[in-house]
Amino acid sequence: MVATAVKGTVVVTDATYAHELALAGVGIAYLMAPLAVGDLAAGRLKQVLARHAIEEPGLFLYYPQRASMAPKLRAFITVAREVLKAPRR
Repeated sequence: MVATAVKGTVVVTDATYAHELALAGVGIAYLMAPLAVGDLAAGRLKQVLARHAIEEPGLFLYYPQRASMAPKLRAFITVAREVLKAPRR
């Protein structure tokens, strides 16, 4: 285990902003590979916790539970499944 004293707190929910902060040296960011691969290859970012990284194929959609029955969201999910030929759950 490694313990490090830090100054301040920054919490973001936007991956692009987290990416920018990591590039600025503000801290670490949990990013999708396509967002970080170029910076990792160029040495601008360094991967940490590699043992805990996961790779999952597919398309993932996160939305608030209250939106789960919104007609436009249901329509998008239906079309995405048809285009990607994903099995229904």
